[in-house]
Amino acid sequence: MNAILLLVYMLAFALGCMTLALAIVYRLARGQRWTTLFIVCHASLLGCMMLLALKALSTLLFSGLAAVVIDYIISAVVMGAMTFLIVFVPFFTSWVIAHPWRRPYTGLFYTLAALYLGLGVCREIFAYRAFDIGMVAIFVFVVGFCLLLAVRNINSIENKTARTSAIVILIVSASMVPAILLALIFPAFQSLLLGIYFLALSITVMTFLYMEFARIGSSVPKRHETLSIDALAPYHITEREFDVITLISEGLTNKEMGARLGISANTVNNHVANIFSKTKVRSRIDLLNLLKQNW
Repeated sequence: MNAILLLVYMLAFALGCMTLALAIVYRLARGQRWTTLFIVCHASLLGCMMLLALKALSTLLFSGLAAVVIDYIISAVVMGAMTFLIVFVPFFTSWVIAHPWRRPYTGLFYTLAALYLGLGVCREIFAYRAFDIGMVAIFVFVVGFCLLLAVRNINSIENKTARTSAIVILIVSASMVPAILLALIFPAFQSLLLGIYFLALSITVMTFLYMEFARIGSSVPKRHETLSIDALAPYHITEREFDVITLISEGLTNKEMGARLGISANTVNNHVANIFSKTKVRSRIDLLNLLKQNW
């Protein structure tokens, strides 16, 4: 069982890292605040996956007192991360759907977080199944509340791709309900189901980010592969001036351009002056910078 858990956790961790990296790139590209909140949330879940994977690995590598100590340390850190998520996930959900974070929410979820932490401490001390069931029930309530809130306000998500991804997440979460109920009866499956759910969530978010990058890429205006006279039509550039511009972009001097075009250097100087006047630039560097916008 531990070997299967380790495999699921490692796969979930790998996909989670890819999703986190894409989210960071998306945050840098778009600068939207919700991505910062998502990165915090996803990083917390990713940390839980890593710790649970280490816990499963420790049971395979260690035994006796060392295994017990490692188990307690990892359980304490995971418990802290889950306590944080009980408050953060509802806040993040309400922020994404533009639903105000009302004062009753603050008191409710901080209370639930404190209760979750207290049950976790009691579970580690007394090892009663009732504490474990209580922790699962709190987590299920928080997730269910967020899903219900998202369903009721799904149309408030302006981004169409984000709205579609939210619907998919709702479907994935709803499909996990029977498994969660099963976990309440058979606690041994809880850890496995957590890994599977995070895996499905990472795949959904990763798909959303890929769709967003594709949309961003398609919305960027394509530039000309080579400079053409049509691209400089707003400046009323003649064909001979365009020839001079092409040679300027190659780094030729006026004398070299004259030799290439079969005209004198003074004629080249006149063409360059006309080009500068039409494009409102003062130097070749300014001209080249302007040309890059039309390349």
